[in-house]
Amino acid sequence: MPSKETVRSYIRQRRSLLTENEWKIKSNRVTEQLKGVLNLYPHAESFLFYYSINREPDITPLAKKLLKAGKRVAFPKVSGKEILPIEVSSLRELSPGRFGIPEPPLDFRRVLNQVDVVFVPGLAFDVYGFRVGYGGGFYDRFLKSFRTKARVGVCFSFQLFDRVPHDPFDVPVDYITTEKFWIRRKEWNQS
Repeated sequence: MPSKETVRSYIRQRRSLLTENEWKIKSNRVTEQLKGVLNLYPHAESFLFYYSINREPDITPLAKKLLKAGKRVAFPKVSGKEILPIEVSSLRELSPGRFGIPEPPLDFRRVLNQVDVVFVPGLAFDVYGFRVGYGGGFYDRFLKSFRTKARVGVCFSFQLFDRVPHDPFDVPVDYITTEKFWIRRKEWNQS
């Protein structure tokens, strides 16, 4: 099995080859597939999104739609080594943060105590729900300490593998959504 760094390098290169038009079309299809997962959680009221960088699937149209429907929408704010889910009323509130990624301003009154559905970006996922991220461990720490109804990995189909390298502290997602389909993760077995 290749190392996490090898996987990161391969996917970064592969994603960089997407044209602007391909990226937009694939992102729109991912957003459509996400609706299938959300149908499983009709009573979900709060959602943690991510802001797309480096040709990650852009799912912000879904965030806008959920805001219009009166749902609670949050984006991650990096604080130290942690992610804080800060509620927004508009995507216009986001501005470049510590890593240059648009995030909401720090306002502890708007930190959500509960998030029903978390959309998780990653460089690669496997069918068991494990992911290779950028290496900071932010999402793993968040998912380990935060109770949620559904953790949804979001990627393009070329980012989904049978297996990716993972460590004991890695937290798997429950679903993986691509532009072609969404799946519930397979339960891990040692065979």
